[in-house]
Amino acid sequence: QCKFNGGSAEACNGSKPNGTTVEIIATANAGSEFAGFSGGTGSASACSTSPCSFTLNANSSVTATFTLIPRTLTVTKAGTGTGTIQCKFNGGSAGACTSPQPNGTTVEIIATASAGSTFAGFSGGTGSASSCSTSPCSFTITANSSVTATFTLIPRTLTVNTAGTGAGTVQCKFNGGSAGACTSPQPNGTTVEIIATANAGSTFAGFSGGTGSASSCSTSPCSFTITANSAVTATFNLTPVTEEFALTIVKAGSGSGSVTCDGGACAAKYAKGTKVALAASAASGSTFSGWSGGGCSGTGGCTVTVEGDTTVTATFTADSPPPPTEGKVKVAGSAPVKSGKAILKLTCTGGPCKGTLKLKAKVKQGKKIKNLVIGKGSFSLAEGATATLKVKLSGPAKQELAKGKTLKASVSGTGVTSSKVKLKPPKKK
Repeated sequence: QCKFNGGSAEACNGSKPNGTTVEIIATANAGSEFAGFSGGTGSASACSTSPCSFTLNANSSVTATFTLIPRTLTVTKAGTGTGTIQCKFNGGSAGACTSPQPNGTTVEIIATASAGSTFAGFSGGTGSASSCSTSPCSFTITANSSVTATFTLIPRTLTVNTAGTGAGTVQCKFNGGSAGACTSPQPNGTTVEIIATANAGSTFAGFSGGTGSASSCSTSPCSFTITANSAVTATFNLTPVTEEFALTIVKAGSGSGSVTCDGGACAAKYAKGTKVALAASAASGSTFSGWSGGGCSGTGGCTVTVEGDTTVTATFTADSPPPPTEGKVKVAGSAPVKSGKAILKLTCTGGPCKGTLKLKAKVKQGKKIKNLVIGKGSFSLAEGATATLKVKLSGPAKQELAKGKTLKASVSGTGVTSSKVKLKPPKKK
């Protein structure tokens, strides 16, 4: 609208006298907004905002632009299930629920549940979507709007029956949790593990008659993902009573060893008619001497057929101990002489040392030099021990030593490593 020369607002039409004052006023309708004046010519060339005032002194024109107000559209999903949300705008094809949309746009929101889920309804609607509850929901968007689409997993029944002459328990694990009652229903997509446990005196014979997701169940545990109503039967049968007899293995003798049954430990009882292969193994230092009882004999393996309480004896004999190892004494290479005695240093290696030794040396006897025994001694030492042995020397040996000379003697005897020893004369005072 326009005001001419300060008058009332009226249509902006026709010619006006040169010098007329003009005020152009732009007012947006509901849902639209004034975006500004543009493209002005003549006296209106400077117009941009409303109102725009000028004095008309040339032919003039201007464009007022109005735009629809953009409205936000928010669609969220909730619930335990899954699904898709699509929108049709102004009757177009279904697609993403994009936002914002121009004010006055017609909107159709369509909720589609995924397999195993169901659409539970729209809720929490605001703005133009405040009345949405079912799918599809249609409205004209004239305000910022939001709505929530809820999807829930379809509940699936789970039926577990028991059958047979025996008894037992059936438990379930849901989504990897702890074993418990096989409760029903369960949400679609739940992982299920069914576990059958026979009572004492009964045997689990298998699952059968499975339907739905449990159709392939046969052994325990049976695992599947439940995507349909499902049922299965667990069969327990009484265990046949088998007559059993004791098999007693007795070990005798001075030795030791072990006995195996069928390659492992021997059971206390076996079913009547069971054949048990016995094998004996002697411990180190022992020998297996043979079997007796139960039809077994000899020193090889023996197979016993258990027809009643049976006793088998395995005899092990201790081996004779090996003769003790005897060591050797080594005499140090030199020894002092005191008071007419050679003081020899002995070292025992290789076992206990026990024996006698003798010293021989070349000494003067009469007018001749002879190789004579100049002393003897006996010893007894533990392995690794050292000791000294005083050996009384003969007169000729002492005479040689009295001259202040070292006397070289050979060492020999039982339990002695042959060697040489230098006998050092006592120091003169």
